[in-house]
Amino acid sequence: MNSPSGSPTSSPVRPDATTGAGVVVAVGGSDPGSAARWGAREAARTGATVRLLHVAPHDPALAQGREALRLAAAACRDEVGDRVGIEEQQVVGDPGAALPEACHDARLVVTGRRSSTSWHSTSSVSAQLAGRLDLPVCVVPPSWTSSSHGVVDVGLTPDGHDHRALTEAVRRARLQRAALRVLVCRPGSLAPDPTESDDVLRRRALAALDEAGGDACDVEVDVTSGHPASQLLEAAATADLLVLGRRRRHGEHATFLGPVARAVLPWAACPVLLARPGPIDEGADHARR
Repeated sequence: MNSPSGSPTSSPVRPDATTGAGVVVAVGGSDPGSAARWGAREAARTGATVRLLHVAPHDPALAQGREALRLAAAACRDEVGDRVGIEEQQVVGDPGAALPEACHDARLVVTGRRSSTSWHSTSSVSAQLAGRLDLPVCVVPPSWTSSSHGVVDVGLTPDGHDHRALTEAVRRARLQRAALRVLVCRPGSLAPDPTESDDVLRRRALAALDEAGGDACDVEVDVTSGHPASQLLEAAATADLLVLGRRRRHGEHATFLGPVARAVLPWAACPVLLARPGPIDEGADHARR
């Protein structure tokens, strides 16, 4: 699909012509550097390849897309050198439909985030992928750098724990040799349930972490009070990664994102990894999503 030099293909491929890749980076029209660099680092860490994917809504947009792919490939090489293989792909079609289809064989999908004000736009690639793609998705802020805090955060709620998010957070902490900070977000606790003390919630979180393999990394459990999104955003300012769960939803405009995730994603200072959505009956009331 690519020449050995990594230059983009001269003719676009259609959504049914995808190739397999470990990490797919969705490349938009804005600066693709942060997402490409994060995706390249992730691929190098896990021994995967990177596929840089650009969706052009029509043929006249292909030239701009090729330039975006060139910049993204340069960012990947700047971050990890020649330690990972880089593929480049262009797809012509409606981004909302073509992107999920072109990413279906990925292990992980990475997307950049533009300004916070553009997040809820119907043209936001990040919002479309995070809300619709049935795969792990990482949303990388434009300000991301490779500096390390040595901390991976995961958000939980007192009434239940998403085992997919917990397992993913434990794996990431071990992979990055980071401490795991578990945030048990208790909403509006001016009059908390006396049977659910902080100690009880902490013990429940630690028990769930043991099941997810959390005994293999350094763990800190914080029980927080107030709006969960505010607590998560505050923690994200001192973390390398924030892991959140998602759930499947019914309805004409179904999305995998709940109100807390929609509030966190546009503003988080660190990359946010959304675990693969769990079954519909897993934690329908989890505020973390």
